[in-house]
Amino acid sequence: MQRTPLQQTPRRPDPYRPASRVMAPVSFETSWREMPWSLRILRAFLGVTFLYAGLQKFLDPGFLHAGSPTYIGTQLEGFARSTPAAPLMRVLEHVPWLVGVCVAVTELAVGIAVLAGIGLITASVIGLSINVVLWLSATWHVHPYFLGSDSIYAVAWLALIVGSWQVARSRPSPHVARRMQDPDVIARRAMLRGSLVAGLAIALGGIASVVAGPPTAASSGIAVAGGSDRAARAPTRTATTPPATGSPSPSSAPSIPGRTIANLDSLQVGQALGFTAPGVGPAAVVRLANDNVVAYSRVCTHAGCIVGYSESSQLFVCPCHGAEFDPARQADPVPGSPTSTPLQMVRVVVDKATGDVILPS
Repeated sequence: MQRTPLQQTPRRPDPYRPASRVMAPVSFETSWREMPWSLRILRAFLGVTFLYAGLQKFLDPGFLHAGSPTYIGTQLEGFARSTPAAPLMRVLEHVPWLVGVCVAVTELAVGIAVLAGIGLITASVIGLSINVVLWLSATWHVHPYFLGSDSIYAVAWLALIVGSWQVARSRPSPHVARRMQDPDVIARRAMLRGSLVAGLAIALGGIASVVAGPPTAASSGIAVAGGSDRAARAPTRTATTPPATGSPSPSSAPSIPGRTIANLDSLQVGQALGFTAPGVGPAAVVRLANDNVVAYSRVCTHAGCIVGYSESSQLFVCPCHGAEFDPARQADPVPGSPTSTPLQMVRVVVDKATGDVILPS
């Protein structure tokens, strides 16, 4: 009696079916040798850059320290200002320390994996994702677009992904034992190699943090009026403050209408105090000398991040791309900064009778 197709005994799946050539792991030497020089150069550059980026974050003692000009929380706040990735940035703002550690370790892992050829395509996709998010946040306001490095990095990662996939597809079938073509064996090997990369990344990050040491006083950032960077409150007035002059103010008036943001008793020469200016947003007042007080927006004119203030150099410092602005020179960018536009000036006046620094109404 002839069996119908439903009555036929099904074949036992072959546990040793060959795995995909694209996903099959290859040795370090093979991963480099099979690539053309164009991809080798691109791969080396991206791998070294991400390795350096991760180490740089751990070597910066202020990156995870609140109040530092380079604090990750300040960066996230700046990334959320009128960018497509603002909703994500506002969520990440609640756990800045965790975000900083995860980003730094991930960058280290991507750099190690790309250079070692461990999960090259997967690592490249992660690198692409990081730069796309940064393009939609950190460098979204950079114009023209070709000055924004993250969009260029995203294209570079995409080119490496496509090139690596084409190389893997053209790879001849490996002449290895059948057990080494078992997908389960390959999955276990991939997991072990991935764990090795993660372990190396965490170890490098830990060593870099130890080398960096604690944050220094020079990285104290901007003191905030009223204890909050989002809503400054007026400090207590002091009647015994000696008279001083600052920005233009009516000398005959004993009192100036407006909001008091600081007092010269609490603002030493060379110090800055943060406040919020209507229509401007985050701002800071700086006492340059006994009779000279100025105020500027803290929104960086390069990428929209919130700048900090370094008392050692007496400069505003952007945590995102290193732009520096000199408050003693109308907040003009320091030579070498990635922008030529100064920070927006905020008009403040000093009440001679009280020594209050006032934001006029």
